[in-house]
Amino acid sequence: MGTYHRVVRFRKIQPSVPAREETRQKTWPAVVTFVTQGAVLVALLYLIGWNRARATTDYFGVDISRLSATPVDYLLRSLNSVTGPALVFAVCTTAFLALNRRLVRALDRPRHDRGRRTIERVLSAAGPTGGILLVLGAIGVLVNITPGWPQNGLPPLLIFLGAGILGYGAHLDRSRTEREPGHRIRVFALVFLCFCSLLLVGQKYAEYVGRTIAVNDARMLQERPAIRLHSTRRLDIGGKGVQLSYDPSPEQYFHYRYDGLRLLTYNNNHFFLISQSWEKGKAMVIPVRENDTVRVDHFSPPGR
Repeated sequence: MGTYHRVVRFRKIQPSVPAREETRQKTWPAVVTFVTQGAVLVALLYLIGWNRARATTDYFGVDISRLSATPVDYLLRSLNSVTGPALVFAVCTTAFLALNRRLVRALDRPRHDRGRRTIERVLSAAGPTGGILLVLGAIGVLVNITPGWPQNGLPPLLIFLGAGILGYGAHLDRSRTEREPGHRIRVFALVFLCFCSLLLVGQKYAEYVGRTIAVNDARMLQERPAIRLHSTRRLDIGGKGVQLSYDPSPEQYFHYRYDGLRLLTYNNNHFFLISQSWEKGKAMVIPVRENDTVRVDHFSPPGR
């Protein structure tokens, strides 16, 4: 007997036009949100990296515009300024979400429940408390009499807490506040205040990190690469610890030699040199342009 085979053909089912349109309507807002939030994040990282670098260069008396750093440089410099605050913010956000769940459950209980009455009394004080924190934070930011970190980060943090408390109180009492005139404007103002205050806190912390790095670099100058600078002409280089020697022989192309220098950084075809005995306010950073009239020899520090 013969063997019969049944051939089954499958036809690909094309999605209907409404299904495609629904998919497009769901995907496009997600793409727009991702792109816009990514652009805002990159801009914030750039700003934080720039503040960190500016604080470091200001300590040594160098204008940051002379470095001509690229955006990638500032983005990389921002990493050590955002890791700690981002971790703290994530922990606080997790704790807040857990607390919010408990508060919402407590507010759903009957009105005669003791826990609900206690939470309602606490929430009734949210408005005055948030307003006081906002006023204190605004005064602290405007007057700007606080010293370095963490004191100078306290005023914007008070603004964030005040705006957050006001917004959270309005969120829990949504049934009443949504009917009030100007509700959306108030929500936008509170969100804007939270964003600006967090930006100020990040800026102050980035300046603190940059200054701390500069102080550590100044204390450990002996750990930086030693520089011997050769030049065809005498340069305006001096300071404590810098030695100048002169070789008048005609076969010598570089007649002047400077020792006792350390390399601070190299950028934009410039060596930024510093005396090995540099002291803040008593010596300056020496920019030397790389060209045919100078030669720079690098030496590893002793013990490396």
